[in-house]
Amino acid sequence: MTYVIPVENINYWRHPSLAGIELSQAKFTHFSFDKHVHLDYHLGVVTQGAQQFVNKGCSYQLGQQSLSTLNPDETHDGQSCYAEGYCVNVMSIPVAYMNEISQELGIKEHFFSAPMVDDPRLYHYFTQLHEQLIQGQSSELASESHLLYFLHLLLQRHPAQAIKLSPQQGLSPLQLNVIKQRIHDEPWQNTQLATLATEVNLSKFQFLRQFKQATGMTPHAYLKRVRLELAKKSLSRGVLVADVAQQLGFFDQSHLNKAFKHAFLLSPVQFQRRML
Repeated sequence: MTYVIPVENINYWRHPSLAGIELSQAKFTHFSFDKHVHLDYHLGVVTQGAQQFVNKGCSYQLGQQSLSTLNPDETHDGQSCYAEGYCVNVMSIPVAYMNEISQELGIKEHFFSAPMVDDPRLYHYFTQLHEQLIQGQSSELASESHLLYFLHLLLQRHPAQAIKLSPQQGLSPLQLNVIKQRIHDEPWQNTQLATLATEVNLSKFQFLRQFKQATGMTPHAYLKRVRLELAKKSLSRGVLVADVAQQLGFFDQSHLNKAFKHAFLLSPVQFQRRML
């Protein structure tokens, strides 16, 4: 019987000439991502093993030759398909950056119609691009040129498609947008469940059930994740950890440390050092 030693390791980078672009490289064996969202587009490839995840109620297996294409604010999870784990390279693209490229192609706003695409050409291009960017040895002109070429290729080969809506479950899109906008505008507020429910004229029980039906997450879990995603952005700009904790509504720095490490496997200080 072979005993597999758990290996959980993740590294983050920020390319000096590509503002807002976050790069990560990880090896996961037993670590599983809880249901969560991102504020940016997340593109990624598995270089060893395979990852399985659930998005919009459907299960997917991301293996080699495929590219994950996760839109902002889409709930998903993630874990290894096999006992030996998997290795993954991820690139986070800010919404404004992606919108700028989309508009050049005559698209007002791009949303991927599926959370992954099987495309060996894009897989290999992304793998080479990711390695080039984390090495940081190319000029600013070369780095952004390669990134823009890749994104243009991705949007052209996999354009946004009309998505057939399933029967509405939970909150309506308008109601959901009202709640999410409040959370994004005031993430530091310790908002009460009753306050959010009142926004959409529901009881606390109705709101809690319908929000989870619509997003796959409780309102508290969603707020916590938004705070953590914003914390990463502040830390990348050099904001002190204590100030980040205070600005985003964490009880104290220790509370932020615990939540951040649980989500990203690094402490806020470790993450900031790697990004700066």
